[in-house]
Amino acid sequence: MNITSGSCKYYMDLQLDFGEEYGKTGVEMDEKMFKYAICLALKIMYGDLGYIIPIDILKYRTEDRRAYIRLPARDVTKVWSALSLFSNYEGLECMFRIFKVTQVLACLNLNSRIYFHKKTEDCTDI
Repeated sequence: MNITSGSCKYYMDLQLDFGEEYGKTGVEMDEKMFKYAICLALKIMYGDLGYIIPIDILKYRTEDRRAYIRLPARDVTKVWSALSLFSNYEGLECMFRIFKVTQVLACLNLNSRIYFHKKTEDCTDI
């Protein structure tokens, strides 16, 4: 599949982390503020051309600032790099954690960490 195709989309599972587990103060954000943080990261990295990259928030959880977003395939590396290098939101240190990037939306819901994997010698169906 050609990832530069304009109709192809990618999906990201990401979280904006302010380091609350280390005693730092976080920020309560709604979906609009979260999208603004993404757009701010793009604008800081790429200027006005980064700001116009179309980003859709498909699902957002307020309690931990985690979201599924959709973006054009041609802009995946731009968005990924801008989010990875973003480190300051309204004077507070922060970072985007990117958990998954995929072309298939259903893959964002899969998590192999919740399964108990058998040892090869214990498998009888091989």
